[in-house]
Amino acid sequence: MRREQKYRKLTEKQAAQVHEYALQLIEEVGFKIECAEARDILGNAGCDVSNPDRIKIPRKLVNEALEAAPSKIDVYDRKGSLALVLKEWNSYYGTGSDCVTTIDLYSGQRKLCKKEDIEKLASFCDSLPNIDFTMSFGIAHDAPEGGNFVHQYDAMLRNTTKPIIVTGHGRNDMHTMIEMAASACGGIEALKEKPPLILYTEPLSPLIHTEMGVGKGLVCCDYNVPFIYIASPYMGATAPVSIEGTLVQTVAESLSGLVIFQKKCPGAKFIFGGDATTMDMRSTIFSYGAPEVNIFNACLADMAHFYKLPFFCIAGASDSKTLDAQAGLEYGLSIYESTLNGCNIIHDCGYLESGLTSSFESILFADEIIGMVKYMLRPLEFKKESVALDLIAKAGPGGNFIMEEHTATRFKDVLWLPRFLERNMYEKWEEEGKRTTRQILNESAKAIYENHKPMPLAEEAQKKIDAVIAQHKPDV
Repeated sequence: MRREQKYRKLTEKQAAQVHEYALQLIEEVGFKIECAEARDILGNAGCDVSNPDRIKIPRKLVNEALEAAPSKIDVYDRKGSLALVLKEWNSYYGTGSDCVTTIDLYSGQRKLCKKEDIEKLASFCDSLPNIDFTMSFGIAHDAPEGGNFVHQYDAMLRNTTKPIIVTGHGRNDMHTMIEMAASACGGIEALKEKPPLILYTEPLSPLIHTEMGVGKGLVCCDYNVPFIYIASPYMGATAPVSIEGTLVQTVAESLSGLVIFQKKCPGAKFIFGGDATTMDMRSTIFSYGAPEVNIFNACLADMAHFYKLPFFCIAGASDSKTLDAQAGLEYGLSIYESTLNGCNIIHDCGYLESGLTSSFESILFADEIIGMVKYMLRPLEFKKESVALDLIAKAGPGGNFIMEEHTATRFKDVLWLPRFLERNMYEKWEEEGKRTTRQILNESAKAIYENHKPMPLAEEAQKKIDAVIAQHKPDV
């Protein structure tokens, strides 16, 4: 299959239908817009904003916003090196944010997450080869009131050089985190040129653009910082109980936000997507492991390709409370499908308990799965060296290739060799203690955590960041 034809859920005709329905929702039903600056922006663009509870946006403005939005966004690491190129079919993987609890690596006990835990998890993710960016993976419950997001960014900024996706309570949080990033990367102008962070923010489903959600994105427009603005509806609670209706609502909520941001700053680094899923009608949870998530990922990816916008989605997350067969099933299917879909930013890898719990072992397991998926999707190249007709002729009928130099020099590059999955003979497995995958992951995670030392920030940068945090004024 050609790269651009990996997987399609929607036909071109259906994508056009979704777009038309979304436009109808945007210009005929309208949105409640609680952000005064956003209302002014839309008013200046020609919208009737006299009723802030039902602001309708003409399709002409949506089409203009789509024309203005970039189809490719570059994101850098803390060292100033290009790390993520967000464009069609480039996939990058990372953790999620704001888990209430975490599982201690040594005791195995589930506990309330604190800033120290975020520091440890960020340092651990810094070492993993298939984790391309980090999110907090926890809430800093011990941070000063209203300061948890700032302290979560601080914990990550000091413990990984990888790009970081942040969120916040409002504009003050965003201004503070931008100042922190600038302190780490050489100043505001350096940050504008090579942004090392991305904001995650969202509307409130159904059909509300809040001051908190929009305000942070508007701050990013001023500093050339990329930002994700996606809806998180779930069927039966904040969206209709239909995949089609929820999909249209999700697209409309994101696109209407696109208009606000592109009218504020044409070319603003807007990332499209959705965290759409279902409310489990028995437990009322926001289900991360549901097959509906994978269907929405595929449909929204099709819409992102239709619009030529960078795309953000969920994968590698489970509703299981522990790292078990259910987690493996839900991690594997979602990571594989989201990569086939051509999702650009694949987040929430390693989530347990419907996004409430993080663990070292779970992100390590996701890292292993990502490595396997990348291998499975590598293109084949039929060249003299890879086909090896001369070698096959030399071995002849009934021969073997075990002692050949071709095997010795190529097998490590050609074969996928698991780091944490069990492949020993039964007797060897028994001799080594009959370890389960979870036990192997725990032992391996301890070794990685104890031996990896992330690149520290310069002392001067640390002092600047301390001063910025000390002056922070919480939004709440």
